[in-house]
Amino acid sequence: MLPNIVLIGFMGSGKSSVGRRIASLAGHRFVDTDELVAKRAGQSITQIFNTHGEARFRDLETAALLDLAHARGIVLATGGGIVLREENRAALRRIGPVAWLDAHPDTLFERVSRVKKRPLLQTDDPRASFDALLAERRGVYAQAADFRIDSTDRSHEDAARAVIAEAEGLQNRARGFDS
Repeated sequence: MLPNIVLIGFMGSGKSSVGRRIASLAGHRFVDTDELVAKRAGQSITQIFNTHGEARFRDLETAALLDLAHARGIVLATGGGIVLREENRAALRRIGPVAWLDAHPDTLFERVSRVKKRPLLQTDDPRASFDALLAERRGVYAQAADFRIDSTDRSHEDAARAVIAEAEGLQNRARGFDS
C-alpha cells in the first residue's frame, strides 16, 4: 500500500488540486490543513488572519497537523507557510514522504492572482510581497522535502502521477528494493 503523502509548497503550486487527484488515484483520503483550521476555528483563513493575526493562524495550523500524526491512508495538502516552524517540519516527516510541489515564479503568481483571498498578498504591491515570501521559503521547502516535483507545465494528473511514482520509489528504497 502506498504510504501517506504530504504536499508542501508555495501558494499556487497545486497542492490542493494535485492532492485531490493523488488521493483519488491512490485510494487515500484527501486532507487539507487550511480546511481543518477553518473548520475548527469556525472562520475562514482570511478571517483568522484579520481577527487574530498570522501567529494565531500558525498555532492553529500546528495543532491541526499534530492531530494527524497517526493518520493512515491520507494525502495531506498543507498551507504554504507550514514549513516555517521546525516542529511542523518534523511532524510532516512523521506523517509520510514530503513532496515539494514547485513551479516557475511567474506561473505561481499567475495562479494565485486568480484568487483574491490570499491574506499575505493583501498589500499595496502584491507581486513584491509574493516575491519576498517565495524567496524566504524556497530554501525551507528544499530542506523539508524528500523530493521536488515541478508543476509548471504539468497537468494535475501528470503532477499527481509523478508524486506517486516518487513516493513509491522512496518506499521501495526504504524496503531495500531497487526502484
